[in-house]
Amino acid sequence: MTKDTPSAGQSQLAARFDRLRIRHLRFLELVDAHGSLSGAASELALTQPAATKMLQEVESVFGTQLVARTTRGAALTPAGKHALMRLRVALNALSAAMEEINAAPAAPIVRLGILPLVGVVALPKLFAKLAERPDAPRLVVHESTVDGLLGMLDRGELDCVIGRVSSSVELNLTSEMSVTPLWEERLAIACALDHQIGRKRKLAFADLCDCDWVTAPRGTHTRSLFEAPFLAAGIVPPQPKVESFSFHTNLCMVANSRLVTIAPESAVRHYARLGMVQQVRHDAWFAEGRTLFVTRNDTAFSPGVVAISNALVQLTGL
Repeated sequence: MTKDTPSAGQSQLAARFDRLRIRHLRFLELVDAHGSLSGAASELALTQPAATKMLQEVESVFGTQLVARTTRGAALTPAGKHALMRLRVALNALSAAMEEINAAPAAPIVRLGILPLVGVVALPKLFAKLAERPDAPRLVVHESTVDGLLGMLDRGELDCVIGRVSSSVELNLTSEMSVTPLWEERLAIACALDHQIGRKRKLAFADLCDCDWVTAPRGTHTRSLFEAPFLAAGIVPPQPKVESFSFHTNLCMVANSRLVTIAPESAVRHYARLGMVQQVRHDAWFAEGRTLFVTRNDTAFSPGVVAISNALVQLTGL
């Protein structure tokens, strides 16, 4: 047997795969969503016997029980949940392929996940760089938290993500993802144009503790970076008056109140140029956060993702 000749086991597996249809893949997803065979059957316009037969066909292909009947309906077995996790990637890839092929004019479509921060400065520059190419991809942009974006990437709902490093990010990265470091950025303090703290030439932790803060919720990467210097100095971090994930919201609140916030420096400078806030002078207390470009291994070399990766490298000078 030559190196390229499939083994008997591989041939049998391929034969089983050939019995799968798209409806089989969707069927398992719908059973999980509805918690019953009847709910899945209704969406696929199947009779109950036909739904039962479809389940038997899917389980025959995988060679194990994927759905357990219960008094309440039906639920995926552990094997069924694991199979669905992989099948969702295939379904999302098929959906993306259809959207790309049906685009007019035809162009590679890239489903890009970004943090709100990226949309302020980096995304416009990235789009301008891509627009220089005759074969520029069409972007479908999704905004979320880093953890949310990596979850979508893992399920095949996204092709690539621009996110920031944190302990939770490192835990959620898988062997099926590739990572390219992009840039590092510090957090900056912002306040209203007439806020007294903005007039101080030198700040102490005591000054910050006396302020009313709006910060990201506890458990987020930004909140951890905010609290770290206080804890290192043996000081209890300020308890925020308002907790909000969106630094856009936080900076707008600061512009029209006596609140103070912390946000990525590029965002603070952007709002300062708009005449809404001022950046507070302080020592370099807050650690830098690194921004990453994360792709799925199975899409890393697609033309659209490669175009984005190359444009990001040019923008960051890497």
